[in-house]
This record gives sequence, structure tokens and C-alpha cells, in this order.
Amino acid sequence: MRDVHDVRIHEGFAGGGAVVEGETRVRGRGRGAGHVVRAVLAVVLAVVACVCVPAGALSVWAKYEIGDTDTFVEAVSPLASNRDVREAVADAVTDGVMRQVDLGPLQDQGREFVREAAVSFTGSPAFRDAWDAAARGAHTAVLDALSDRESGGDIRIDLGPVTKQVKQQLIDNHVPYADRIPDTDTSITFVESRELGTARKVFHAFETAGPWPAIAAFVLGGASIALAHRRLRALSFLAFGVALAGVVLRLALMAGRDQTLGSIPSGFSRPAAGAGYDALTHALTTASWWLVGVGCAVGVAGAVGLLVPRFRGTRSSRRAA
Repeated sequence: MRDVHDVRIHEGFAGGGAVVEGETRVRGRGRGAGHVVRAVLAVVLAVVACVCVPAGALSVWAKYEIGDTDTFVEAVSPLASNRDVREAVADAVTDGVMRQVDLGPLQDQGREFVREAAVSFTGSPAFRDAWDAAARGAHTAVLDALSDRESGGDIRIDLGPVTKQVKQQLIDNHVPYADRIPDTDTSITFVESRELGTARKVFHAFETAGPWPAIAAFVLGGASIALAHRRLRALSFLAFGVALAGVVLRLALMAGRDQTLGSIPSGFSRPAAGAGYDALTHALTTASWWLVGVGCAVGVAGAVGLLVPRFRGTRSSRRAA
């Protein structure tokens, strides 16, 4: 009887062990499925966050730099000391004045006087104030040109204040007939309206988005790291993705520069247009390099943090063997 009882007890333990083992397998499968879902979701969130990075930079730029008058003027103000821009302004003022006067055989000599006065004024401290005033007025034209309305005008800078200063300088220098120069609406057309079809839609989309793509990049990136089982690896992956986003942003700026210079009106100085584009996108260019630098630094640091423990573990195993 004792032997039979012992056999039953052993069978009971064996059956219980099988049940426990079966439950463990089911739980393992459930955990394995949950692990895969979390890993996939973490990767998807990281990718979307990296896509939002350049979009966020462009949206913030469109909303708070191009959309704000003071920030816009501050961005283009340094162009007053740019040689190519001063040359372009002097040429535009000279052409605008000479179209309004007829000096007969003295036309060429008059052009030289006007050109000399324009060059002299653009090199003076007073030109910076006149340029800032022109830039502040140009901001309205920029917003109108980049609005989502098809009737938006050209992107142009009104040089009327500069022309008045040049006229006054000619009068002060006792240049003959200088007082007869009429007040002209001299302006520089940077980009014509017909070239802004796609740019209007893109700018309007980014301006409407505002800071939300940048906020989404932070939130999604943080959620990606929080969901990941190996967070240091997730951080490294996300950092390299941010660096790649910085490269994409930089390439987009370069492509936009080439497209902009290819669409400027004939006769306008390409170096001056390039200087203007660089001034307006300086913040984006700086942001792209920061994204690349910081992303690579954090990514490499994370990769080193992953490799060092493995390297130490390998050395310890070899010593133990």
C-alpha cells in the first residue's frame, strides 16, 4: 500500500510540474509577444520623431523668424555691410534715377555722378539705418508674397529711402540738376511672384504648424526611449537619427538655395541674392550643424556605453578560462 501511495504522490508531483511548466511557457510567449510589440513601437516612434526634427526646425523658422518683423529685420540687417549687397543697391539706385532724367549728351557723366554718390552712401553709417527701414518695409512684401493667396506679389525691397539720401547727397555736392531728380520708387525684386507657387504652399503649411512638429519630436523621442527595453541602445539609435535629420535639413537648405538663385530675375546680382538667402536661413544652417554634432556625440557615447561592458565581460571570461 505504501508503494502504491508513493507512486500516486510522485505522479501528482509530476502532473503538477507539467502544469507549472505549461503555465510558464504560456507566460513566456505572452511576454515575448509584448516584448516584440514594445520594441517595434519604440522604433516606429523614434523614426517619426526624427522625421519631425527637420519639419520642426522649418516650422519654428517660418513662424518666429520669417513671420516676425523684428526678427526678420535683425536677420537681414548685417547685409548692409555686405559688399555684394551694397553694389546691387548702388546699381539699382543708379538705374532708377537715370531712368527718370534725361541729360542729353551729359547722360553718361550724370550716371557716373549718381553711381559715385550711391556707392559713397552705401558705405556710410547712415546706409544701415536706411537699409533697416527698407528691410522693415520689405517684410510686409515677403509675407504678402508667401501668403497662401495666388494674388501675392513679388518679393522686393523698396529702396526709396536710399534714393532720397543719394539725391540729397548730390544736392549737397552741388551736382548740376540734382534738385530736379524726381522721387522714384526704386526697388529690387528678389523673387518674382510666378516663381513662388510651391513655396507659398510649403511656407503656409510650416507657418501654420508652428512649434508643434518640434514638440512632437521631443515627445515621441522620449516615448521611444521609455518603451525600449534597452534604453541606452534606443538613445544611441535616436541620436544618430537626429544627426541624419540634421544632414537632411542641410541638404534641403542647399537645394533651396540653388532653386532660389535659379529663379531670380535677370540682371539681379546672384552673389547679393545668395547673401540674402544665407542671411535669412542662417538660423536653420546653425541648427542643422548643431543637430549633426550633438546627435553624433550622443550616439557615439551611447555606442561606447554599450560596447565597454561587453568588452570587459569578454576579458573576464578569458581570464576565468
